[in-house]
Amino acid sequence: MTTPSTPILRAAGATVLGLLALGASASVPVSALAQAPQAREADGALRAIDEDYSRKLHELERDRLNRLQKLAAERQPKEAAAVYQQLFRLAIAGNLFVEAEPAADSVIKGGSPSPTTSALAHLVKLVAECDRGDYDQSLIDLRSIMAKVDKAAAEGEPAVALTSEEVVSICDAYYQRLVQGGRFDIARKAFELAVEHADQPTVKAFLSSRLTRLKLVGEPAAPIQGVDLDGKPFSLADVKGKAVLVVFWATWCLPNAAETEWLQQAYETFHPQGLEIVGVNLDLMQEGAPKLESLLPNIRRFVFDYNVRWPTLVNRPADGDVAKTYGVTEIPANVLIGRDGKVAAIDLTRKNFESTVSKVVGR
Repeated sequence: MTTPSTPILRAAGATVLGLLALGASASVPVSALAQAPQAREADGALRAIDEDYSRKLHELERDRLNRLQKLAAERQPKEAAAVYQQLFRLAIAGNLFVEAEPAADSVIKGGSPSPTTSALAHLVKLVAECDRGDYDQSLIDLRSIMAKVDKAAAEGEPAVALTSEEVVSICDAYYQRLVQGGRFDIARKAFELAVEHADQPTVKAFLSSRLTRLKLVGEPAAPIQGVDLDGKPFSLADVKGKAVLVVFWATWCLPNAAETEWLQQAYETFHPQGLEIVGVNLDLMQEGAPKLESLLPNIRRFVFDYNVRWPTLVNRPADGDVAKTYGVTEIPANVLIGRDGKVAAIDLTRKNFESTVSKVVGR
């Protein structure tokens, strides 16, 4: 896990295999293919296949969780705990928190001889509550979890056996739901509490980086200025009175390519209403990155292939480090600045973009 002062090395949520795939950069841009009618038709067919596959996979995973829960119910407590652990870990890996909530309720209600199983049940329940929109209850439950952790430690009970990767994954799922739900107030309280209790360095670094970004919301946006790829000066002060979306991206980050596609559509809708977008490229922040002169052709190619119509600045770690200023340690990442010059939201996704931006531009 990187910190704001070190090079950005990963895409948010990426696996090692995923990072290898991201190295392909933008050699086959979807937007370029979409220019031909045949390509649009093929793209639609491919998307339909992917959606059908995802739906069937989700059904299989849900059935798997249900069968594991039934199996656990038939076992003695010690064996059941092991089955429940497998169930919860599969749910976390597959982002199936709501689907695993009935199993979590069973463990919470009936108890478990395994502290790890019990902890996983409470954490799965926590995220599932957010999926149901019960954000306030999730904070109450988080405080209860932390109190139990403190009590167990004071009484010398066995420690919970969760890896730092597992804890980060759960914390990230919780963060994403709170942010996408616009509950920055709860997210800030939750992560302040979690940072206080974190003892694993990787987990503490992750929580601290997220908390840094959460603290931006409601505060005046830090200045952004520089020269775009066409040599034109850009300053946040020059678009005062407008809503501004600052998008952090890199040519090697595949999710950024997908994000650029739907942002183009959003730009067409909201630009006439007062929304500006500025891109901040982070290619220079990769460890061992070559000089800017060597990177510029690839950056320009990405912008050309995806028909990016807003200004793009290149983040410079030593001078004009916008990423560090805005606490960006992973991508995709973005910051929405309101007409009043204050940060209105962070890390928007396609799911909550329209509703959030509509409020900010005053539609």
